[in-house]
Amino acid sequence: MSSTEIWLAIAGLTGVSVLARSFFLLSDQPPPIPGWAREALRVAPLAALAAVIAPELVMSQGELIGHWRDPRWPAALAGSLFYFW
Repeated sequence: MSSTEIWLAIAGLTGVSVLARSFFLLSDQPPPIPGWAREALRVAPLAALAAVIAPELVMSQGELIGHWRDPRWPAALAGSLFYFW
């Protein structure tokens, strides 16, 4: 693959990405979103955070933690208590 083809591919992918991301900004009015979708979008960040953090708390190297003395449990509890305090 030549240098010109690589730069052409990068420019094309950049253009497609910018167009796809600016699709909602080009409209004069916001798109109609049903209530159920609006509610799902409201809780999506919390769901994504839980999906990332929960496996790290209960698993170690792909296996469930078998003992209660793992330091992640008290750290998660202390962090939660501090947040809700």
